[in-house]
Amino acid sequence: MSAPLYINGIISGHTNMLFSIFGGFLFGFFLEVTGFASGKNITDEFYFRNNRVIQMMVSAILTSTFWFLVFGSLGLIQIPNIWTPNLYLWPYIFGGLLFGVGMAMSGYCPGTSVAAIASGKKDAMVFGLGMLVGMAIFIFGFPFEKDFYVSSDLGQVYWHTLFGANTVISFIITVLIGGFFMGFMQYMVSYVNKNRTESKEYSAQYVIGILALIFVIVVTVLLKTLLPA
Repeated sequence: MSAPLYINGIISGHTNMLFSIFGGFLFGFFLEVTGFASGKNITDEFYFRNNRVIQMMVSAILTSTFWFLVFGSLGLIQIPNIWTPNLYLWPYIFGGLLFGVGMAMSGYCPGTSVAAIASGKKDAMVFGLGMLVGMAIFIFGFPFEKDFYVSSDLGQVYWHTLFGANTVISFIITVLIGGFFMGFMQYMVSYVNKNRTESKEYSAQYVIGILALIFVIVVTVLLKTLLPA
């Protein structure tokens, strides 16, 4: 949100930190109002009772990817300068499976648990305590894990570089993958619920999405007028 302003020297580091704090509170607020701070809503996803989580996650990924391309084309950010972690194939697969099992059992991930703790949910507090214990185990056990931790390093991998193309190809592939997962989840939810539709289940999310889109468009116009050519 504040990167173009900070990188181009329009705001100071302290102001950028205030933007980050404000963004964190805003992020937590949206997690709460969209139901992400409820363990039930997240575990329901794994049992195909609703697809709220996948809708919100895919929508957020596609929106952020799209505006990265827009900001890059306007010169507000330099996409090649955005840091991307290396792909450690087997550690990522193992970590993803471990993360998924924990999320299915508890109904939370680190971010949603913090929002739920702020809302006073006791199960999230237990999850938070377990997360701290898990972090401690990882830290103190790192000498035994480090070889696997850095194994199968494939470097920085992008969809478009695999095809020798530009970043637009990465966006198109991301749209296709996201659309597949959203369609698959919608089918499974309809199948499990015997084709019963949830007419108003996602109305609040659509409204929030439209408001977020308007907000980003306004910010883009303002940045283009504020930043040097």
